[in-house]
Amino acid sequence: MFTFQRTLGLLAALGMFIFSVFIYLRTGDWVAAIFALGSLAYFVFFLSHYKRNAP
Repeated sequence: MFTFQRTLGLLAALGMFIFSVFIYLRTGDWVAAIFALGSLAYFVFFLSHYKRNAP
């Protein structure tokens, strides 16, 4: 079941991932790469949470 809070978390994680990849590609900063991996992990977490709670 999709709730507003879970959808917001999924969109926020996706936005953070895209922004982090953009910053990494422009600057080559390793911190942005680590942040992108963390954001991707949150995205996968929220996505897998959707699938488990689907009716």
